[in-house]
Amino acid sequence: MALLEVNNLEVSYGLIKAVKGVSFTVDEGEIVALIGANGAGKTTIMHAISGLIGKSGGTVSLAGQDITGTPAHKLVSMGMAQVPEGRRIFQELTVIENLQMGYFIKKGKAEFQERLEQMYSYFPILKERKNQIAGTLSGG
Repeated sequence: MALLEVNNLEVSYGLIKAVKGVSFTVDEGEIVALIGANGAGKTTIMHAISGLIGKSGGTVSLAGQDITGTPAHKLVSMGMAQVPEGRRIFQELTVIENLQMGYFIKKGKAEFQERLEQMYSYFPILKERKNQIAGTLSGG
């Protein structure tokens, strides 16, 4: 079963169809990149999946559960989060404090530590810099 499944996603802004018929799956542990030209709809797709904007068609499932139409604030407690491009971080906090802020709605220190170690396995440099002030990190 896919961790994330998007089927025939459509997003419209008034009469303009910004996204039409996008489908893909992401398996647990898989890292996927969404690439395309400026204005191709990448951000719109991500915002629609994470509930920040409405969908005009299609379905989205998370871990086998249909989350189509679920408000963004409820998706967070289901384990979904979106990390926006750019430097939208808490500049004065450390890297680890920023990560903790992203996990604030979840309960259980043990689960947070487990997920943190998994994330460090994907991005080991963050473990080395966990106590660094986030605003001093390179944008790249």
